[in-house]
This record gives sequence, structure tokens and C-alpha cells, in this order.
Amino acid sequence: MDYSLGVDSRLFVGSFLRLFYPDFLPASSAYAFNVLSTLVLLALLSHVLASVLRLVENTPCETGLLALTTLWLLSPGSPAYLWNTENMGRFDLYLFLVTLIAAAVFLHVRAVSVRFAVFTICGMVCLAIHQGYLFTFFPLLAAMYLLTAENRKQLIAAFSCMAVLGVVFLYFQFFSHIRPGSYEELASVLAARTDLPLNESALRFEYFSGFADSARELVTNQLGERIRYGIVTLLLLSPLALLYGWFWQKILRKPAALEDMDAPGGKTCLFGGKTLFTRHLPILSSLLLFLPAFVLTIDWGRWFGAFLTVQFLQVIFLAAKKDAAACSVLASLSTAVRRHPFPFLCAGIWLGSLQKFQATLLPDAPAFFASAYRLFHMLFR
Repeated sequence: MDYSLGVDSRLFVGSFLRLFYPDFLPASSAYAFNVLSTLVLLALLSHVLASVLRLVENTPCETGLLALTTLWLLSPGSPAYLWNTENMGRFDLYLFLVTLIAAAVFLHVRAVSVRFAVFTICGMVCLAIHQGYLFTFFPLLAAMYLLTAENRKQLIAAFSCMAVLGVVFLYFQFFSHIRPGSYEELASVLAARTDLPLNESALRFEYFSGFADSARELVTNQLGERIRYGIVTLLLLSPLALLYGWFWQKILRKPAALEDMDAPGGKTCLFGGKTLFTRHLPILSSLLLFLPAFVLTIDWGRWFGAFLTVQFLQVIFLAAKKDAAACSVLASLSTAVRRHPFPFLCAGIWLGSLQKFQATLLPDAPAFFASAYRLFHMLFR
């Protein structure tokens, strides 16, 4: 699907591929493109992680950041969830890839205006890939905006750029459309362009069903199951949940989080002043953007995977910025890892033993729930 069918979100990748295959896209070429995109993503992610780890090398927070990185890579939300049987070829891969391009600019380009321009362009591209970007990887881009702003003027510019992306999202969500008026018409067009298999259910619900129909058929009838397995998933991910909860609780209690954005360089930490601002609370609050994805759709596995990725990389960027509060907490984590390595080793083994997220859930969740139910029934029948 490309822009010859109209102006709509989710058409960007297809339009890019049509530049190289204007008449017909073989399935083999589409799969090769997906594999190549995966390799580029891994290269970019490796570069970003290596760059930040070099920045904290021989500092008190190095061990803590290494431990956090290891646990994330072992967890069900590591990048490996993007190329399992249910997630291979989904737009999440490209959303993450483009966001990593913005991350590379954040780490290596000093000019604030260039950073903001690249962030905004990358955000627009991601919204053109899929407007659901706002509820998945956008909080990572928001963190880069906020960590780039060093004074009041730059902070206003950052929020202005994010507002522009909000307008682009509203356009794609409510005003864009494709020209084919039925699934049959769309299917006949696509059948002439590619031999990729068509997912009739996905296309019908994405383009030809109203919100009420989609919610009734896909969300409300499975909500109880999603909540049940979601709670079990949180339990299975408890080592990471506890670690992230501890990290943010410690950061938000640091008094140095308050900055006078009107002071020279925006670095003076005060408890009073004209324009007090803390980056930590907005960065943490940006994770609330995931809520609509969980409430309105059923692909909870994808959202959990993106959530863990965004949460981890936000911490990475705070460390790259040499944020005093974040580095202090990571130094405390380093001390804990050196003094008590066994709990962290157990956490790594536990997380590594879990499968990666599928599209709708963590495969271990229903198995764990069923085993717990049988055990409860055996003990208390």
C-alpha cells in the first residue's frame, strides 16, 4: 500500500518500497527488506548503547548501567521480540529504527536547532509509518526534546515541535483516508501489486470498520483475558518492574531536579525562582501515553515490548546527558550490584528464561496462569 491509494498513515513504508519495485513487489523482496531493516536497527542500537557506555566508562554509574542493559537485553522486551513469528514485518520495527536515528543525532550533534529539526522530521516520518507511534515510541523522542532544552527559549521550542507532531497525529487519525471504498476493491488492487498474503481481518478493521465495531469485535470481548494475562505478565517481569520503580522513586526525590531555566545555561539548581522546571517528572509522565494503546487495542505484547524499550532508553539518555540525579541513582545501583551480585544474577536468569513478547501477549503468561490455577485447585478443592 502506498500514497497512490490516498494520504493516510501506514502508507510510508509501502511507498518507499514502490520506489524500487514500481510495478510488482515479490514477497521474497519484501522479506529481504525486512531482514535488512532488522540488521540496520541492530547496528544503530549497538552504536547508541556503545556510545553511552563509553561516556560512563570508569565512572561510578558504569556497573549499574551495564547491569540494567544486561537485564533489558535478557528480558522479553529486548529487540528480539520484533522478529518472532507474530511481530516480524510489523511497523514497530521501523518506528524504533527511525527513533534510533534521532537518538544517534541526540548523542553526536551539539547544535540544538539541528537536533530539534531532526527530531521533528523523524517524528513526522514515524507518524506517517503508523500514527500509533504517539502511543508507543514517542515518549523516547519526547525525552530527547526535553533533555536537549537548556534554557527557557529552547524549552518553548521543544514543546512547540512536539505540538506540531500532535497536529500531524490528529490529521492522520481523523482526517486522512484511502480511496478504495471496500475491502474487495482494495484486495484487487493489492493482488495486482504483490504476491504477499493479505490479512483480510486486519485490513477490514483498519480501513473499513468503525471504532464501535472494532472495539466490540477485538477489544471488549477479550478485555478480561487481556487484564488477567497482563497482571501475570507484570508478575513475571517483576525484577525489572521493581528496578525501574526504585530508580524513578529515587530520582524524583532528588532536590537537584529543580532547575532555573532562566539562569545562564539553565543549570542552576534552585528551590525558588521565576521559571522552575524539572525534566524528570515530564519524562516519566510521558509513559502515560501508552495507556490508550492498552485500552483501545489488543496487541498488549507489542505495547509491553515497546514500554520496556522506551523505559530503558530513557534511563540511557539521562546517563548520556550526565544528569546528576540519574547518575547518582545509577551509582547506588552499581554499589548494590557489587555488594549483592546474586539477586541480580537470579533476575537475569529468570528474565532470560522467559520467551519474547508475541503480538498480543507474553507466551509464558497463559502457561503460568494455568499452572497456578491447577495448583490452587489441587490445594484447596
